[in-house]
Amino acid sequence: MSANIAPVRKTNAHQPPTSGNPASSTQKRRPPNYRKLWDIPRYLAIIAISLLCLVPIAVMLRIALTPQVDWRRMPIDWLQAADWSAFDRVLSGPFPGALLNSFIIAIVTTAIVIVLAAMGGHALARMRGKHKERFLFLVLGTRMGPAVVFALPIFLLASSVGLVDTYPGIIAVYIVYNLAFGIWMMHGFFLDIPPEVEEAGLVDGLSEWGVFRKLSLPMASSGVIATATLVFILTWNEFFYAFVLTQQRASTFPTTIPGYFGAFQVEWGSMFAASTLGILPPVIFGILARKWLAKGLSGGLVD
Repeated sequence: MSANIAPVRKTNAHQPPTSGNPASSTQKRRPPNYRKLWDIPRYLAIIAISLLCLVPIAVMLRIALTPQVDWRRMPIDWLQAADWSAFDRVLSGPFPGALLNSFIIAIVTTAIVIVLAAMGGHALARMRGKHKERFLFLVLGTRMGPAVVFALPIFLLASSVGLVDTYPGIIAVYIVYNLAFGIWMMHGFFLDIPPEVEEAGLVDGLSEWGVFRKLSLPMASSGVIATATLVFILTWNEFFYAFVLTQQRASTFPTTIPGYFGAFQVEWGSMFAASTLGILPPVIFGILARKWLAKGLSGGLVD
């Protein structure tokens, strides 16, 4: 008894499916990404907080561009024509000299602090011993005291050596004032550098100074720029020591602001115009260093 067996047609396993048959398509549709939808409220919150932080600056600038007779008028007329007379009064007085003093003092202080803090932070990062944390806390402890406690002794010392109202006097105070902060910051950045990299440099014939200068310091460049930016801002905005130790020749930008408070009235336009000009240098400095600043503050050595 025989049976009719239909011939089996062989198919090529590697033959691509025909485009006309959707059932044989191996491509799967990607599921919708709902995570991006949840990111929208977060971005809206960030934008709202950013705009809220900009409100005081906008009010300050608007009042600086408002005529004197309209200073107390509320609500603020944002569409009013700009009046630049307050900026003319500020720029024709002693303010430009104080702004230049602040720039010189902040740049010199930042440069010296970064050099000393980089060396001190690297040494502490490679230090071994049970007393290391105590020493680090002692270093940072010099930054914890209130300025009013040290102001009188520093003023008496500066008066005895003739450093009141001079660049060297106020710069020396700012170096001591910011050095502990700089060392603490640089110590953390150098800890992120693997010790094996420095050991390899020593094996290759570099001295300890060569390893620091050619290997460690370039690898911590983002941390150096972040620390320099913060030290510059802290020095630029410091008021108390500058008010105590300077008079006219070395007076800085923050010490000129109280001069706009008179016995019977406050020159709001001039004060806000001076404040607007005073915030421009650190803002520009931060914008130029924003790439390295973000990388340094995140502790990132990875590009």
